[in-house]
Amino acid sequence: MGFFSSLFESSEKSTEKLIEASKSGDIEKVKSLLTEGADVHVSDKDGVTALMYASENGHTEVMELLLNKGADVNARDQLGWTALMQAAWHGQAKVTELLLNRGADVNAQAVSGATALIRASEKGHAEVVGLLLTRGVDVDAKAGDGATALIRAAWHGHAGIVGLLLNHGADVDARDNNRATALIRAAWHGHAKVAELLLNKGADVSAKDNMNATAWMYASQNKLSKIAELLDRHGAR
Repeated sequence: MGFFSSLFESSEKSTEKLIEASKSGDIEKVKSLLTEGADVHVSDKDGVTALMYASENGHTEVMELLLNKGADVNARDQLGWTALMQAAWHGQAKVTELLLNRGADVNAQAVSGATALIRASEKGHAEVVGLLLTRGVDVDAKAGDGATALIRAAWHGHAGIVGLLLNHGADVDARDNNRATALIRAAWHGHAKVAELLLNKGADVSAKDNMNATAWMYASQNKLSKIAELLDRHGAR
């Protein structure tokens, strides 16, 4: 019993160390731990796997090794995040491409409903967004609050990403759970360039949210004269 108990303990320690080695990108350590019997599917108390840690930190060589040893590319943590979502959130374009090439589900949704595209759009990672848009992603998928990638990008003022999404057919008048459109969010937060892009794509200037307010009303209320004037020229009130 002592021998097998010792063997099990050694394997368990190797498994714990695999997460740290994957996180730091220590490829030689990862190889050694896997040889010692570390579980390639290991996760921490939050369900975050070694592959996820390698993904968020951009360690592609470690990722390739883990995947070749059978790591689940679509494994989820307790919040429903996948390695692809981690890569998208952290702006890891090379990692994103690797995961997509290895079968990552481009439309997987976290517990919050957010997809990798929504995460990347919110954070302003244009290169990642561009990659996802070439892989059959649902451009109008909604998070739990009803926001699409376009609404999140508009909210945070990422004009380049707004343009990308619109050019790939994003619904310019999609609404979140507060009935707000991307134009309303852009106007509320003072993003004039984003508002202009949306208006040029035919955004509805008369759309009202659940407070019965339009984009023009928010722009005027917040003394955002440039946006109010822009909306005026498109017939808003």
